[in-house]
Amino acid sequence: MKNNLLIGIIAFLIFSSSYSVLLCAEDALNERESLTAALWQQTSSEYRALCYQAFNVAYDRIQMDLMKEWPKPRSVIVDLDETVIFNAKYNATDVIREQEYPKEFYEWIASGDATLIPGAGEFLKFIDKEGYAIFYVTNRRDECTDITLQQIIDLDLPQADSEHLLMRGSDDTKQGRRDKVGEDHSVILYIGDNCVDFLGDYYNESIEERKNITDSLHTEWGRKFIILPNPLHGSWKKALYHGLDKWLSGDENLHYKASLLEIVE
Repeated sequence: MKNNLLIGIIAFLIFSSSYSVLLCAEDALNERESLTAALWQQTSSEYRALCYQAFNVAYDRIQMDLMKEWPKPRSVIVDLDETVIFNAKYNATDVIREQEYPKEFYEWIASGDATLIPGAGEFLKFIDKEGYAIFYVTNRRDECTDITLQQIIDLDLPQADSEHLLMRGSDDTKQGRRDKVGEDHSVILYIGDNCVDFLGDYYNESIEERKNITDSLHTEWGRKFIILPNPLHGSWKKALYHGLDKWLSGDENLHYKASLLEIVE
């Protein structure tokens, strides 16, 4: 009985201490409104289910495509971050404290701590076995080409070489790189977590314009375009500030974001 009481007291003290630390750290959170998004990405079974679902749909599309004939070699274009590579720890750190970008991101790439998005590795090995060319089209900066190449090699991704890794260069929208792949290949699928991974027209557009583009492509989602969930970052966040002529920070930024919500009157 005494032992159980002692264990209970120790557990309470540990919890109280940890909770106090969290309360003190709350004011230091860099992206307080992103905390729930980071928790959802790291802890929810729903996030993992959506990832598996995306690659299951992609697998089914390839199975159907194998029955067709194409005039050029077949290929699949995939993004890297949050599409193939799971950066949850790095993303969560950015919520807790402001990180020095790109220095700390490059350190994260080189650390070897990143893992694969659920379902990504199996799907990529499947299409590699079926003879599809895989092009990793990423908007990572050119100066991290070597560590990115080493990362995808270490993650045991197929076709991990300089020919199939297409870094940003001056092509922010990715459209030029996709078009280049399409010159010599029939692109069967595009897979990403950001609408810019599918069409360059999304780049630097407003919320409504991006929605209109998405609606105009409604027949492509789940067929030619496979999108994965990412509530933490992407061009959707830039669209929130479309048309603003000043930088917002702190409470002003938070209140502005809240003003964009449609709510019940």
